[in-house]
Amino acid sequence: MRRDAGERDMEGRDMGDYEHDPANQFGRGCHPDSGRYDHDDVLATTDLIALDGVVPKVGGHPLRDRVAGASLGRPLGYILPRTGGENGAEALGHCDMMLCFPFDLEELPDGRGYQQVTLGVRLDDETHALALQPGPDSTTADGTRVAAFGLGQNRLRWTFRAPGRGGTLRPDGRWAQAVVRLPRTAEEVSGRLSLATVTVQPLLGGTFVRREAETPYDTWFSVRRADAWRAAVPLANDETLPGAWALAGYEDGAPDGDGERGGAPHGDVPDSGPGGGEELPPGVRRLCLAVDIEKYSIRGNADMVRLQRVLLRTLRTACARAGVDWERCGRQAQGDGYLLVMEPGIDEARVVPMLLEGLAEGLETANAAAAGPRRSSTASAPSSTAPRDIRMRASLHQGIVHEADSGYAGSAVVALFRVLDSGPVRQALARTPLTHLVVAFSDTLYKDLVGTGYEGLSGEGFDRAEIRVEAKDFKTVAWIHTRPTGPGKPSRSDPN
Repeated sequence: MRRDAGERDMEGRDMGDYEHDPANQFGRGCHPDSGRYDHDDVLATTDLIALDGVVPKVGGHPLRDRVAGASLGRPLGYILPRTGGENGAEALGHCDMMLCFPFDLEELPDGRGYQQVTLGVRLDDETHALALQPGPDSTTADGTRVAAFGLGQNRLRWTFRAPGRGGTLRPDGRWAQAVVRLPRTAEEVSGRLSLATVTVQPLLGGTFVRREAETPYDTWFSVRRADAWRAAVPLANDETLPGAWALAGYEDGAPDGDGERGGAPHGDVPDSGPGGGEELPPGVRRLCLAVDIEKYSIRGNADMVRLQRVLLRTLRTACARAGVDWERCGRQAQGDGYLLVMEPGIDEARVVPMLLEGLAEGLETANAAAAGPRRSSTASAPSSTAPRDIRMRASLHQGIVHEADSGYAGSAVVALFRVLDSGPVRQALARTPLTHLVVAFSDTLYKDLVGTGYEGLSGEGFDRAEIRVEAKDFKTVAWIHTRPTGPGKPSRSDPN
């Protein structure tokens, strides 16, 4: 794993020092004679498989179309002492560790290059991120733009984008770092790694062929606490770290030296209100989209797997159609449904109609692709009560959203799902068998966008509905629109 001279970690140290002279900045830790320096520094090599793989004419899974390959380096761990002594962190009931995730991409032939690469890290157990490097919305020395997500959470993501329309990324020497906090009793930090890429190939006339690919499976990793280096330089004060808010409650209840739940190990943590010292993550106004597949639970296991793939592919297609950067969206999978939280500041008047067009087209494409195999197997397969076509409910709302410990929180998200799961929206889909998509707008979003002259957002076809959920003491107004299956095309669910 090569690192350029001058690349710095989040503590300002030269990354090359870690690789070539660990003793320069770190003591040799607990096992200086373990022989670990002779171990292979590659955790795994993996293929990157195209997301637009061709489906065989006889049906089944898409063919594995290998776009590229990658080498995932073995994650490196560094124990970070607290100000006031080497064992300050342990005395407070936790351990801070800096993790470095190096990786290399395969060199591409035929003039192809990497336009974008995303490293995903899912940490196990109660491990959360206090700081990320490169940080959110940062730019590296070579002009690479970086988006980072996951502060205060156990799901981390770094997206590296090449500068300019035709720029490409250097394939080797990539890395990302996170400062994480472990419970005092934890012997290791573990998790899973994944990669996704966007490659481009220039063509005559200034056009590009763009392909998305990802690793076919996640790669498990583990860093034993006893094998990690010990840093000589302490970490900055907790309260200056962006993700510290998510750990305030955890630390306030950390066991003391006798194993009892202590009061507040950090007496200087401010009491910010009713949360008892827990600080809220930032609340930002965001546009939210929630979707749910009709009659998912009555399908067979294999069909459920297929539907989840179709759901993800359809959402990606819709985002691409609307010009929404998938990697900059907040995402929360829910089996038969999905939550997308758009990045702040998008042009809602342009994005919303294009998102809905993309969803409708994605469903139509998926159903068309499944129609052939269904017809060929009708004679031999027994009849089933499961619906043939994939049909979907969707809900749109905007409001203040917080990125919480295990997902997205806020009254806007609650209202979004209450409307999505409401009787009027379900009934609208059930009574229109010739459509694949029914969409519900919140009252505020409808008044802002619909019927105000924006292209693709006329008021025609919307029905006002009173949404009531008595058990939750919830009441609101939604505007429901049944999307046509296609230009004059009936759904294949039509018995005629």
